Amino acid sequence: MLRLYWGIYLIYQGISQSPPAGCYMMDDERLTEIIREHEGVRLFPYVDTLGKLTIGVGHNLTDNGISSITVDAILAEDISISKRELDKEYPEWCDLTEDRQIVLVSMVFNMGMPTYKKFVKFWAALRAEEYDVAADEMLDSRWRKQVKNRAVELAGMMRKG
Repeated sequence: MLRLYWGIYLIYQGISQSPPAGCYMMDDERLTEIIREHEGVRLFPYVDTLGKLTIGVGHNLTDNGISSITVDAILAEDISISKRELDKEYPEWCDLTEDRQIVLVSMVFNMGMPTYKKFVKFWAALRAEEYDVAADEMLDSRWRKQVKNRAVELAGMMRKG
């Protein structure tokens, strides 16, 4: 099964599945299991024994960073999490226009649902379908000072729908 996932990953990355010359007999599933066992799996960044910032299964962030494909995968997962949180806290969000849905997901993505839930007047206006008031509440917040023009753009999208 791991070999299948690895193959899908390689295709997604645009990497040839052909093994490099001289390594035709290597069992990639076994190799992966051994490396995972030796390195361990860390879901949060840590500093390794050489002082390198590392994550996952020994991925050296200090020297290698992450690929744009990895960035896109993390972003897609984070957006999905934001949508699920909205499904739980405000199921009616799916009935809004696409622009208003984008506003909500963008805000949850940026600040996280625990902070977003503190926008009590915003939520009240949204539930009352008072979108201009909701936009005003977005602009009358500490969040607006933090994100500046993003808040102005999103408030405009909230108003226009």
